[in-house]
Amino acid sequence: MGRTRSQTPEAGIQELVRDSLFVVAGVYRRDADGALWFYGERPAGGWHVHGWCEKTLVVLEAGQPRSVLLHKRRWLLVGTTTTCHSRPPDDPRVVRFCTLIVVLRIWAWVSSEVGLHRPREVLDEVDDTWGSDRTVQRWTTRAMGAALQVQQAIRAAILELRRRAPRPEEDWFRGGLSPPSVTCRRWASPALHQCLWRALAMLFVAANELGLHVASLLAEARRRWHAQEDSFPI
Repeated sequence: MGRTRSQTPEAGIQELVRDSLFVVAGVYRRDADGALWFYGERPAGGWHVHGWCEKTLVVLEAGQPRSVLLHKRRWLLVGTTTTCHSRPPDDPRVVRFCTLIVVLRIWAWVSSEVGLHRPREVLDEVDDTWGSDRTVQRWTTRAMGAALQVQQAIRAAILELRRRAPRPEEDWFRGGLSPPSVTCRRWASPALHQCLWRALAMLFVAANELGLHVASLLAEARRRWHAQEDSFPI
């Protein structure tokens, strides 16, 4: 059964956005005290293990935000002082919130039909502790600047995973994916807004159809990002 125009893309998705990647996938080792450890993979070309770097990351567990200490494997290029670290798939660069939280807040903004300062959140628990309006505005601007690439990465992840679905991807989007026209007029670049809106709409619809946590689908999209890992904008 295809989706109708009367349904919002995030309809019925609430149970699939309540947990971050550390809950739904075996990406991390989790200590008894709640700290997360990410081992990553050794970079090619003469890198050796060089301890750990740390970051406090806000994640979701059962719909509630919590701060965790994230340990990421650090590497040293032999014969130099050059280091790097392995970045988990839900750890955005220079952002203290996980990718799932960033996407939920951006979606509330780009899908708002009543004004950017009165967004319709996917989860009722959302408040300013999940990122202030100014912070979400920065996230949205950055994501919109790479909206087409974000859409391509999400689509590639969906195409890879849809083989488990009982019907083709095209049926999922029957009725179209059209951003609210009122919202479009509020943006300096309606075309980029529509592209980002469609990318995130595809994310929610596909997660719902696949029965897959949004955090897991986001991780698949990041692995297909065409540029440098750290440049993934969400």
